[in-house]
Amino acid sequence: MSETITQGINDEQVDERRQQRQRDLARLKTVAFQHGAVATGIVLLWGSGQAWSEANEGLLIALIAVASGFFGGAALAFLSHEWGHFSGARLSGAVSPVLKERKSFFMFNFKTAVNSRAQFLAMSLGGPVANWLLVALVLLALPAGSLAHAALLATVTGVAVNVCVFEFPVISRVSYGADPAETVAQRLKETADNGLGQNIGLMVGIVVFAVVGFVG
Repeated sequence: MSETITQGINDEQVDERRQQRQRDLARLKTVAFQHGAVATGIVLLWGSGQAWSEANEGLLIALIAVASGFFGGAALAFLSHEWGHFSGARLSGAVSPVLKERKSFFMFNFKTAVNSRAQFLAMSLGGPVANWLLVALVLLALPAGSLAHAALLATVTGVAVNVCVFEFPVISRVSYGADPAETVAQRLKETADNGLGQNIGLMVGIVVFAVVGFVG
């Protein structure tokens, strides 16, 4: 009798896990489609702005082209960052379900309480890696020589630098034994009052834009 009851409970647990995986996969497909559509639209709008600025002269057109690089670069950088974190979490085998209700670019919940320190570090590293892969993609795969490209490259580079400024101290502290959740909360407090003068990514972005857009 007890064996029958135990088997029934095990079957229910297996069925529940299967349903959870199916729901997670369905949500992941939805997010991938939405984010893919957004990224495609951004690149198309940026490409249109670049082509328009190259075919026509004028301050307003140049400003629109630069704006397309700035706003498009920021959105692409945040998308890449979130997918980098998600990829790191999933590749490490961490419990990281896709959110049912998503806010902004945030798409999954990393279960810090049940995941290991190594899984947290893998998830954390994924974000910066994805940001720098995006920088390489913009630098090597997109047509250069315009203010639109300079703005796009400067923005994704600046975001990548700021990501490293925030993430690497967290990664270092956790790798030496600090609690992941407490470390992230502490790092958020440390960077909350940073002014523009302490925004290293912004400074780097300005330099990149000046060099690539006007000197290069």
